[in-house]
Amino acid sequence: KNMKGGSVTTLVFCVAVLFVVFPEGGLASNNGLGLTPPMGWSTWCTESYEFFLPCMTDYCSEKEILSVAESMIANNLTGLGYNHIILDDCWAGYRDAQGNVHPQADRFPNGMKSLIDQLHRLGFKFGLYTDVGMKTCKGGRPGSWPYYAQDAKTYADWGVDYVKMDWCSHPYPLTAQQLYTNMSHALNSSHRQIFFALCEWGLYEPWTWAPNISNSWRIGPDHFATWWTPPLGQTPGQGQGTGNIIENLAGKSKFASKGAWNDPDFLMTGITIGGLTQNEFKTEFSFWALTNSPLIVASDVRDLSNKQVLLNKEVIDVNQDSLGIAGDRRYNGSNGGQIWSKEMSGGRWSVIMYNANWLEFVSLTVVWQEHCVGWPRGVKQAKVRDLWEKKDLGVFNHEFSQTIYEGHAVVMIMVTPVQ
Repeated sequence: KNMKGGSVTTLVFCVAVLFVVFPEGGLASNNGLGLTPPMGWSTWCTESYEFFLPCMTDYCSEKEILSVAESMIANNLTGLGYNHIILDDCWAGYRDAQGNVHPQADRFPNGMKSLIDQLHRLGFKFGLYTDVGMKTCKGGRPGSWPYYAQDAKTYADWGVDYVKMDWCSHPYPLTAQQLYTNMSHALNSSHRQIFFALCEWGLYEPWTWAPNISNSWRIGPDHFATWWTPPLGQTPGQGQGTGNIIENLAGKSKFASKGAWNDPDFLMTGITIGGLTQNEFKTEFSFWALTNSPLIVASDVRDLSNKQVLLNKEVIDVNQDSLGIAGDRRYNGSNGGQIWSKEMSGGRWSVIMYNANWLEFVSLTVVWQEHCVGWPRGVKQAKVRDLWEKKDLGVFNHEFSQTIYEGHAVVMIMVTPVQ
């Protein structure tokens, strides 16, 4: 017991030294990546069913990855910008005697570099998962502790473009900020630019410190494919449904900027076992887009029959807008109606009118000067386009009104001043 305690103390000392000696410029936020939020697909829920429940046992293999990649190209998802393929907690097999991590051999018979090379040739960027501790969350696979620098070099040698780092089995007494800063330095000290995604579940308000060391940070617990849950164990006080997460996004736009994004977790588009409807998938996608959140889909994109919302280029363009301003809530009515907006390039504003109620309808009025932050003074008229109906609604003076009859539904519009 004492020997084990001594070993941990030695490791903590070594990492603490690394915090001191790394140069200030070695931060992931300085890596030039993520100038728009990443888009793509994750393995998290695709072939991960247990007792007919999705996302229960994360699974991936070389065969699955290549199959999904081919479908994404054939279905023009890549043409819309979905160019990341990200392995979650499903790939790591073991560490060898030298401490090098290896993929699970039966799932990746040709090794990780071979697979990544194939995906790069197809035009994809490749991401994978690791953990701050010795073991990963779902599969108990090798985490990165205390091999941060060694793993970063391995990932760079393989050609990895994106790393997600989870928060299970974190080594005490180091803080989240210390551990993730260490990995940020390690990645930027490798010979490759690698997007760094923090995943400490929003426990320690990462939006206040993670912009300096990462390209994205989770603002809360895992997203469940349902509308609402009570607060559960992963992040005390926060629910894990889509509606819960939308509420959690409010007020956080000021922490986001080009290369540094709030991350509400994966899109669950098309997973209906938790009761989500097509209108709720539309609402989910609208909010992820307006808040400049990563558009990473966790469901099986080889079948898009119930995932058509992912293909709306006008909504994708809101997310990928070059101005890089994240949207936020501008009005939260006592009747359940909400208005969210973001300023966009070309002197435009994207606006969501949202009925947060379960059953009651709401009537909302968007007032240009009040709800479109930065609206040009003195301009009264604006053209309005419905982004989901994909049609121009006309020119309106001062404001635009709409009644939303279905609960959890949105109207998403583009508002352009008429000078």
